Amino acid sequence: MRKILTIHLLLLGTVLSAQNLDPTVRVTGTFKGSVSSEDLPRQEVVLPDSVATFDNRFDYSVFEKPYRGSYDFSPYLMDLRPRRQTVRKNQLYLRAGAGYTIHPLADIYWNPEVGDSCFNLSVYATHRSFWGTYSATDAGDRSSLFYSKNGVESDTRAGVKGRYDFEKVILEWDAAYKGLHAKTGADRLFPDYEKRGYNKAGLTVGARSSRQRVGRVFYDSRFSAHYAQDNFPGTQPSALRMGYAALEGRVGDMVTANHGFRLDFNLAMFLLRSGAGPADVLRNSSSQFFSLTPHYLMEFKKFKLDAGVNLAFVTKDRQSLNYGRPTQLVYPDVTLTYDPWKQWATLFLKVKGGMKMNTYDDMLEGNPYFNAWYNDGGGALLDNSVERMDASLGVDGKINSRWSYQFALGYRIAGSAPVEAVQTVGGIRLPSVAFVNYQSFYAGLRTRYHCEFLDVNAALRYQGTYNMDHNVREKGLFTLPPFLMDVRATYNYNKRLYAGVYLEAQAARKAVWQVSGTEMACTIPAFWNLGLEVQYVLSSEWSFWLHCDNLLFQEIQRHPFYAQQGGAFTLGFTLNIR
Repeated sequence: MRKILTIHLLLLGTVLSAQNLDPTVRVTGTFKGSVSSEDLPRQEVVLPDSVATFDNRFDYSVFEKPYRGSYDFSPYLMDLRPRRQTVRKNQLYLRAGAGYTIHPLADIYWNPEVGDSCFNLSVYATHRSFWGTYSATDAGDRSSLFYSKNGVESDTRAGVKGRYDFEKVILEWDAAYKGLHAKTGADRLFPDYEKRGYNKAGLTVGARSSRQRVGRVFYDSRFSAHYAQDNFPGTQPSALRMGYAALEGRVGDMVTANHGFRLDFNLAMFLLRSGAGPADVLRNSSSQFFSLTPHYLMEFKKFKLDAGVNLAFVTKDRQSLNYGRPTQLVYPDVTLTYDPWKQWATLFLKVKGGMKMNTYDDMLEGNPYFNAWYNDGGGALLDNSVERMDASLGVDGKINSRWSYQFALGYRIAGSAPVEAVQTVGGIRLPSVAFVNYQSFYAGLRTRYHCEFLDVNAALRYQGTYNMDHNVREKGLFTLPPFLMDVRATYNYNKRLYAGVYLEAQAARKAVWQVSGTEMACTIPAFWNLGLEVQYVLSSEWSFWLHCDNLLFQEIQRHPFYAQQGGAFTLGFTLNIR
């Protein structure tokens, strides 16, 4: 009884003492926060280091890339990232459409069920074609060879792509076919100038380590090879046959969390043959390319350094027209970043350089009208590109979790870089290509705003071209477009109805040259391209879309002497079965 009484007294004392607790919550305002303590999601925006290509457009689409000619298309391919899972279902993606002007399109992607959770296989096929009229004025000269001519062009690509995950090693492969076919109306002087039947079969096999770990060697390598033939009915040469093989990749080791090394390598060979006749032999050429780039990787607090030196060398047979053009053995490859606010504003300095072996297929990707008649009939004899230095300074960051940006200023010294040109043959102006030296100053801005119902992308670029020279004086060289713009916005209502608008712009380009003491000039006019895209999602499998291009009905001449007439619209559907 005494023990029970003692326990009750202790409990009563505890309850009475608890009445003295102060339940008041005081807000002191002493919390300290900073921008650097936040790490918000980030949308990547990439500004290309090099501008030495034919294709001066931005690939910055919101919807699928708008139609810009048969050849300008990247197939709808999902990033294959196999994960171990118990159930794998078939997936079929089909997108098709047609309209006016006549440019039918079709995309097929099939990811079949293969049983193994580590194995991913994809079968894909794409087609783009155009049946219509090319219309391009040559500085007001309507007698130009390519003014108002009927034409047909077609691009078909298909392949099988796979990936297998062995835990520590990932194997990848891609067996693909590419076919380009084109024909324009006959001309009395050059009846077969633009007849083409280009077919290419290629295989790429690669292996890489599954992840990069401290104290373990990581690698990523691939072997690529292709054989292609370009037929020109009734012309000399009647066909070009080419083979290409390359081994490239990287291997490295992060010795500690802050220090490491990496070696990039590239070994390639290109062989081109055009026939056995005396004229054809002059077009035969071969090139061998070697490149090694050792890197030292370092991370110190908010600084990251990637210091590399690129050693590149190319050899060519003496039959090549461009044999002995400028080369450079040592090139810089350095990137320094400073991130004081955890990716809110990352400052970067890049000093790059290097060499590229231009294959025939590379030239077709940049300019789909390129053929053996370019470069005074020696277009098959390709020169290597030399980028002596490309130095850029900029900032890459975000304003909040929805808005990211990148801005850069750069200066570039190019040697033997391909540029579009115009040549005069028999009094007729024809498109051409030249490998030239020049300097370029550029400034670029990319930004993206993304939220649940709105996606806006914008890209602006200014570039000035200086001291451009070449070894063929009776040929006009087009400068790089001084100004480029690509702005796209897409609004969606309940993810059911999508409406998008885009606006592209390109400043005029002019070429001036002399023929027998007479000054000649040719201009690629500036243009604005306004487009509209609408898509209605009927169900999880079906959707219908409408794409309208060139609503301002301007002459959009992306390559010299080729412009498809007027506006265009495409109506199509998408089937996505998961």
